[in-house]
Amino acid sequence: MSLLAIGCLSFIAIGMQGGALGVAWLQMQDTFGRSLESLGILLLATTVGGFFASFWSGRIVAVTGVGWYCLIGALLSLIGLVAISLTPTWVGLVISTLIVGLGRGAIDTGVNTFVAQNYSTTSMNWLHATFGIGSFLGPLLVIFLVITLPLTWQVSYAALATFQLVITALFGVTRKNWDLDYRSQPRGVGEMRSPSAKESLKLGMVWLCIGLFAIHTGLEVSAGQLTNNLFVESRGIDPGLSGLWIGFFWGFITLGRVVFGGLSDRIGIAPVLRVCTLGTVVGTLLLWWNPANTVSYLGLALMGLTLAPVFPSSVSRTPRLVGIWHSPNVIGFQGAGAALGVAILPSLTGVLGDRIGFEVIPLCMTLMALAQVLVHEAITRREQRIDMAT
Repeated sequence: MSLLAIGCLSFIAIGMQGGALGVAWLQMQDTFGRSLESLGILLLATTVGGFFASFWSGRIVAVTGVGWYCLIGALLSLIGLVAISLTPTWVGLVISTLIVGLGRGAIDTGVNTFVAQNYSTTSMNWLHATFGIGSFLGPLLVIFLVITLPLTWQVSYAALATFQLVITALFGVTRKNWDLDYRSQPRGVGEMRSPSAKESLKLGMVWLCIGLFAIHTGLEVSAGQLTNNLFVESRGIDPGLSGLWIGFFWGFITLGRVVFGGLSDRIGIAPVLRVCTLGTVVGTLLLWWNPANTVSYLGLALMGLTLAPVFPSSVSRTPRLVGIWHSPNVIGFQGAGAALGVAILPSLTGVLGDRIGFEVIPLCMTLMALAQVLVHEAITRREQRIDMAT
């Protein structure tokens, strides 16, 4: 099996875990006696783990190599998922979720770093399309096991752990094949060494990249995790139908990455992302407007389609923006920024939804979508200056 295929399977697993939580939460909050605000605590726990795994990934990978880093991440994810399915307490759930976050952050950053150096933008988008496949399958898994059969939500997490066991075994078998090769790359600054995190953070472009990833993932997770509460508890939509449309949201992310990934290689990343970021604004406005449920479904689907290429194409763009030597650090920083966005933006939106009303959720998403447009345009202008200088 190719390394790209193993990376795709690992992203399916990550997507299933995130997608499952958005649907399973309604049952989980009853088990632990929690409200929507507490979902933010779980997202924060995932984020804290992912932040540390991503932020220091450049230095850790320089010592361990990508293969060992991904294997350690897979093991942590497996341990965390098993613990989630068994824990009887809220504190245990939070700690277990933190462990899963550490594992997911390591896998995500390690695989992204390897693919960014060795594959095209199309391949990077296809890799992240498999995340969308997992995110589509995750809600369907919960619907089948918890609503259709019906079994407990813990059974769905046991099923996720079983799949993660397979991923762990694959990383274990191939761990020596993931080494990065800098020998074929231009030296850029004239020295073959890995810059420190401090040196990479001095690049102005890095902070714009971190901001884009924070806003983008905060918006994506808000749509995937909070829309179910909006649909069921505010708009009276059947839980099964709502869960199905959450699944379609992730499904359209998959479709968008397949479609826009190929276009990015043909006409350029910047034009594609400009169209997509503006399209996301339209989708959030439709979800907020909501003259009929059908319009909300259309807005959610459009959001999925246009959010799709932003993360993978931006990762693939990183070596061009900051240079190959800074890329492992910066891709880690992007993952850390994404983790911060997941921790802060959906949590804040969930708190506002509990205290003001769930209809504030699409308004918050619209503001995030507008911010995403502004930051992407700032990155594009800087990229144009780089092109003129070279």
